[in-house]
This record gives sequence, C-alpha cells and structure tokens, in this order.
Amino acid sequence: MFLRVFMFYHLIFEVLSITKIISINGEVESGPVPTPVDSDSDCPTSCYFNSDCILASLAKSGQCSLYLFSALTTGLKIAKSTETTESIASSSDDTCSPELNNTNLIFTSGNGYTYKWEYTKEGFSFPKCRDSWKQFDRSSGVSVCMIAVALGNTNKVNAQSACQKLSGMLIGLETQVEAQWMWDQIKTQKGYEGGNYWLAGERMNNPGASGCKTTDFLIKWSDDGMTKGVAITKNTNVSNLSCTDGKYNEDCFNIINARGVTILNDVLCSSSSANGAICGYKL
Repeated sequence: MFLRVFMFYHLIFEVLSITKIISINGEVESGPVPTPVDSDSDCPTSCYFNSDCILASLAKSGQCSLYLFSALTTGLKIAKSTETTESIASSSDDTCSPELNNTNLIFTSGNGYTYKWEYTKEGFSFPKCRDSWKQFDRSSGVSVCMIAVALGNTNKVNAQSACQKLSGMLIGLETQVEAQWMWDQIKTQKGYEGGNYWLAGERMNNPGASGCKTTDFLIKWSDDGMTKGVAITKNTNVSNLSCTDGKYNEDCFNIINARGVTILNDVLCSSSSANGAICGYKL
C-alpha cells in the first residue's frame, strides 16, 4: 500500500533495552495496511506504547497511521523525501548518532526476535527475516529465511535439533544462488578447511551409481513445503551426486565448501561427519 507522509516517520528501535523514537520526512513505498489512529491522539506516543507498532506516519492532514508488526506480510520500505535533513528530531539519548545511516534501528517482536532496519540509498527497508537470517524468494511463490549454523561433527537428527532451537528446521536447496550463499557462509564460519552442512531431504528412489546422473529423483524434503522439485540435483554447477559410497546408499544431502571444493553432495543418512546445518523457516 502506498501512503504519502508529509511530516514524520517514527521508527521504534532499542539501544541498551531503551525504546526510543526518531522522526524523518519521507514516504511509505510499500508495506502492510496501516491502522488509523484517532486524530486527538499523539501519533508518536500511540506507537511508542504499542509493543506491536514498528512505524507511525503522520500526514499533513493530521491523520496518524500505525504500521503493526503482526500485520506485516510484505516488505516495508520508506523513501526519504527531499525535505529530509537526516537529523534526529525527537530523541533524548546522546548515544544516538546524528546521522541515520550510523544509527542501529532495531525492533524487538513480542517473542523476543530482533529485526534491524536496513539503511538504503533511498531510505529504509524493514526486513521480513529475523536478524542474521537471509531471505530467498522461491519460484513456487514461497519466501523463506535461512541461516547457516556452525556445529561440531553431528548427525542429521542433532542438526535438526539445532535448527529447532532457533525456531526453524533443516531446509532443502533449490537454486544455484542459494548454494552460493551457503558456500559463502560455510567459508566465513569454517575458513579454507571448510565443512559440510546438513540440508533437509531424503531420496526415496536410489538407482545406484549407474543411474545416478540420469534418474529423476523422488526426494522427500520434509521442510514444511519450503522446498519444491529436484532440478538442483541435475545442475552440474552445483551437484555432484554418486547415490552410493560403493557399499551403502547415500540418500541424504550435505552442502560442502572444503578446500575450494563447493558441491551439493549425497551422504549416508546415518553420517555424523557434517559440522553444520542450514536452517530455514517460511514467511
């Protein structure tokens, strides 16, 4: 929804657990349908004392509108107007930077998750994913948030438990773009020696080594419908599947970045040699 705001934006953020408000001139380019507030109410105060409020807009007409976190189904973007001076208009704490691009604007949801406003060239963008999680929009229309979690050597069951502790689950791989992000995360977390991280998914039809490159696999992703299809298994820029270790079927999946080798690999489902997990949740 588009809404022109002529006077203020009020962004709720926290510094040292102190909730504060800043104001800028700008325009809401996209976001959820706002909730109107009675014109007799003070607009910043209405947002400040509403724990679900992430943004308040005050139009020149005097109409105040609140943007609520619980109503957020699309990205929320703010474009600064030409009148913006980038000065903080209503903050009493001297820990705040006088320049908005040096200010951490963080919203904490009711369940304790944090979301950091992103400062862009045009203004601000409120992420749909929690802090440290990366959003991917998949061709099926599903949007997911992912995070790479470094672990010690672990089996798939324990990797799934690690994801669940983050209110997520093991997620499958769909695209080369996702694979590249995963490889980058593994390198950042594990260095050149790298590692192999658990993914969701288990192959239901194993043709053996002779048919591994040509068979259309049936894969049960078991990740709440986040992953669709198996096209990634035929992408030779990503996948290097063998279907067997020579003795046993390898029907589960790791994403690997180790010593410069970056692949999607199939492994024994009972393996405990992986040292991380790729977790996800659905938006």
